[in-house]
Amino acid sequence: MTGLATYLGTELGKNETEKIGVTLQNDNWPATYSDFITTLKFYTNQTDDGRLYSRDIDFEDESAETDITLRVHLRYIPLTKQSRGNTIDDADKQIKAMDATRDLVDKWGREDELPPSYVYSEKFLSIEGFKIIQVELFQNAGLAIMAVGVITFISLGNIVTAFLITLNVFFCIVEILGFMYACGLVINSISVINIVLAVGLSVDYSAHVGHCFMVKSGDRNTRATEALADIGASVLNGALSTFLAVAVLLGSKSYVFQTLSVQFALTVALGVSHGLILLPVLLSIFGPKPFQSAMQSEKPKVKGGEDSHAIQASNWNREAKVKDEKDFEQQ
Repeated sequence: MTGLATYLGTELGKNETEKIGVTLQNDNWPATYSDFITTLKFYTNQTDDGRLYSRDIDFEDESAETDITLRVHLRYIPLTKQSRGNTIDDADKQIKAMDATRDLVDKWGREDELPPSYVYSEKFLSIEGFKIIQVELFQNAGLAIMAVGVITFISLGNIVTAFLITLNVFFCIVEILGFMYACGLVINSISVINIVLAVGLSVDYSAHVGHCFMVKSGDRNTRATEALADIGASVLNGALSTFLAVAVLLGSKSYVFQTLSVQFALTVALGVSHGLILLPVLLSIFGPKPFQSAMQSEKPKVKGGEDSHAIQASNWNREAKVKDEKDFEQQ
């Protein structure tokens, strides 16, 4: 004990030990174990410096037997944070704490040539999920959006319309992530699954409008207007039915159902707004030509709505009739 050795090296310490009948050696240390215990009791009970160690030593009885323990200073740091009035796990702090603990143990093993060792905690299972969840989010959502683009291109056969629909879906997912932050939702395994599902739900509202635009003839503005007039009500009804299916979960107290209901409500609201508002505007500006079948089905119209081919055929018949009458008169 450094504190006791320092105390016994002073004149005060030497005088006090003489008063309690303890003999010190030349190095100012008690000569016997019994003298050491007597000195230790005096030091921890009667001196200001020694009282700091009084709780570290348990004297069993008045004999020389004693148990000496080691004081370990601990500090607890909660790895949580406040979000919208709720206490949630702070993923960044937990990941740093886990990695720092592992690095520390590995360092001890290398420097001291200790047997291989590792750090384990049940909490590490969830922290490992926090560590890779962002990578999984970007990877899975990115692959889902790429798949949407490929399948849309195969279905429509036009790369411009497929790109605009895919861009619509991408914007919708980005906005969902922004609203999640505003609502206090964090990125975890539950929210990531719902985001990937949102990719499939949001494309439904845009794909129908894009297909209807391609089968209409006329200029871009006319085709976008007619597409909304034909399919807009059906898309809106589908969005309302989907919203009613998840609206009952908005009042749930379960975290899983709360997350699911909020994300699905955002998906419906943003998906239908992008499909019925943003996409028609983009198509009216950047939209491609219609399908060849739509262009061939377009027939020139004349005043009164009569077909020009029918009028031409009627004129031919009239001219032929007049010619036949002239021939008959000549005969």
